[in-house]
Amino acid sequence: MEKGKQKSVQQNMIYNTFGTLVYYFCQWVITVLIVRMSGLEDAGILNLAMSVTAAPAIIGLFNIRSYQVSDLKGQYSDEVYIRSRLYTNILSFLVCLLAVIVNGYSVKKAAVILAFMCVKMAEGAADVYYGIDQKKERMDYAGISLTLRGIGSLALFCGMFYLTKNLFLAVLAMAVYSFAIVYIFDKKVSENLMDTGKEKASQKAIKSVLVTCLPLAIVAFLNNLSLTIPKIFLERYYGEEIFGIYGSVSSPTIVVQLAATTLFAPLVPVLTKHFLENKTKDFLKILGKFFALILGGTLLALILSKFLAAWALVLLYGEVIAPYTDLFIPVLFVAVLIAVNASLFSVCTLMREIKNQYIIGIAGLASSVLLSVTVVKKFSCIGTVWAFLGTLLIQIIVQMVLIVRKVRKMNGTDK
Repeated sequence: MEKGKQKSVQQNMIYNTFGTLVYYFCQWVITVLIVRMSGLEDAGILNLAMSVTAAPAIIGLFNIRSYQVSDLKGQYSDEVYIRSRLYTNILSFLVCLLAVIVNGYSVKKAAVILAFMCVKMAEGAADVYYGIDQKKERMDYAGISLTLRGIGSLALFCGMFYLTKNLFLAVLAMAVYSFAIVYIFDKKVSENLMDTGKEKASQKAIKSVLVTCLPLAIVAFLNNLSLTIPKIFLERYYGEEIFGIYGSVSSPTIVVQLAATTLFAPLVPVLTKHFLENKTKDFLKILGKFFALILGGTLLALILSKFLAAWALVLLYGEVIAPYTDLFIPVLFVAVLIAVNASLFSVCTLMREIKNQYIIGIAGLASSVLLSVTVVKKFSCIGTVWAFLGTLLIQIIVQMVLIVRKVRKMNGTDK
């Protein structure tokens, strides 16, 4: 496959956003169909698997991609980033296995959780190749890959569950297919974009990049864990059915979250160039336009939700969800803040404001635990929303402080 010329920022945004939305739309459809095909119990188990694997998946990613894409000076070769992902993926599976053992899940739940962890590992393997695509401004490849994985995973999950009525086998089929796409498509196209003649992936280089990104990985893990703990407490306090209801109501909001984060991804190389060249005005102009877009999109989503959310949720899940439709708009705010938080995290990373982000992770985790054992326990689903909002607002404020301080240094106003 030929390299071809770089795509424009707008083209990369379109390709990346389209592919990501297709992929996660298909993932969301799975959460809807499992309710229809099997009921709230299996839906609760699937949502539990998604929640439990979220934090280990962050370990698999190790947040290396943010560093990889902003590594415009070529500190590490593409091969180093690829090889490092093998080690982090193995580590992520072991952490997930430990979480399953510590929590004492039943065999049925454990099997589904570990199978879904394999799906997340495939996502992690693809992510490092997407980093190469993004750095070379060829996110059309990532968009195609995400589309293929999304549609194929949905078809295989539904087909396998229809034939076997076994949730574990359906999730396992998704995992096998996802890995196949990574090695048949992603590996091939990305290798054609890789820089040749650079250092091989020596153990020394792999160790170096992992040590360099360790603070990012720890903070990303803590951030994700802080957004997992309230849901785990919800399941513990109120059971699988209420947990399944919360997951069903909140799953459509992933569209807002993903639209924001995928639109931001192609901006990272551009923002990095402006930062390295000390072009503060251009840097802030891009950030301002992006967050103005987020604000406009949020207002539109709120208006549509006010008139359509209750009807759409009942249409999707049936009358069983009707008493809980008022939860949708609060959950929508959570999705928007998650997207803002993730975007600011990328900005802090490209600015190499890394070690100070420990404050973000620790503050978020403390807030999450405190709110989980209080408002989640007392107020169920809406308490879970409040736990998320409190945690995210703390993290966003800290990141804004770090970014403003760095911008002041760029301007020479922080003596």
